[in-house]
Amino acid sequence: MGYNHTMKHRNYRITLSTLRARAIYEAVTQFTEQHPLPRTRGRKPIYSEALILTLALLRTARRLSYRQLLFCVAPEVLPEEPLPALGTLLYRLQTIPDARWHALLDWLAAQGIAREVVEVPFEVPVVFVDGTGVGFDTPFDAQFRRGSEIRRIRSHVKAVVLVYCRGGGRRWVVGVSLGGAYADEGRLLSEWLGSYGSGLVGGGALLVGDKLYGYRGGLLSQVEEVGWLPVVRVGCGLRQGVRDKARVRALERLGEYGWALGERYRVEQVFGSVKWVYGSYVGCRSWKYARVQVWGMLVLWNLVQWLRVGGGAGNFWCVSLMFWVDGAQGKGILGHPLSPA
Repeated sequence: MGYNHTMKHRNYRITLSTLRARAIYEAVTQFTEQHPLPRTRGRKPIYSEALILTLALLRTARRLSYRQLLFCVAPEVLPEEPLPALGTLLYRLQTIPDARWHALLDWLAAQGIAREVVEVPFEVPVVFVDGTGVGFDTPFDAQFRRGSEIRRIRSHVKAVVLVYCRGGGRRWVVGVSLGGAYADEGRLLSEWLGSYGSGLVGGGALLVGDKLYGYRGGLLSQVEEVGWLPVVRVGCGLRQGVRDKARVRALERLGEYGWALGERYRVEQVFGSVKWVYGSYVGCRSWKYARVQVWGMLVLWNLVQWLRVGGGAGNFWCVSLMFWVDGAQGKGILGHPLSPA
């Protein structure tokens, strides 16, 4: 007597840990087709940019070694693509500029934000800024003790990340600035603002950070110049009050927008979710390859959010967007009519 076994259909839930290689490849291919690199003199690369970016993201998504990537996983998930030699792949990865990674990050965010429907929006769009570190290379023992434990220190990539949120919806990474170990967060943010302005968010949003940024009057002025309102805690001295004009404005702004400081946990949730899946340590010996891994983590976060709001499905439509490659600035598409105080 036979039995009929019925297989139950289960919905595929898109997460950082279940992201499919084909979804990565199709998204990257759409990006490179819509925003191709400018033509340069010299021989045309044998391997397409879409393939190289896909391999970089796939290595991060699966936490693979380069040999596992090229000889085990990539031939199975991308059987139609010719794969580069290991040396060629390593060279191509380290030559991807930060501006190109940022363009891919912005493209995914712009598509997703345009599709997203926020049921409970904030009074004003908010950009959260915070720093985090991702370790690489071999840890070593510091030459001092903290309590009864020897402190373990790792080389790491310092990342200042900007996360855009309109309320009860999704969080989108809209800006990243990378530096070496113990790099100054204020300097990294200033470099990003100098290169991208207000990015795709446009003017009128609140920039919410921790107290570290409240001590930087020049940085707060730079934030206001790009059209954002900095909302940070401003510390006063014991013998004299706040005198810098930008810091005074930030202090006065807390009365109206102080509620935004209570939402800073949203950026920490992004860091926690990414590091829970991919770890806070990458198996690289060099900063230039660890940098690729960090970019991959944040791009994959946006890719998951983009897929969850229907990106890449069916008849794909796109939003006209100016990208800031090689330092060129755009005006942004998500502006708000608020102006600096």
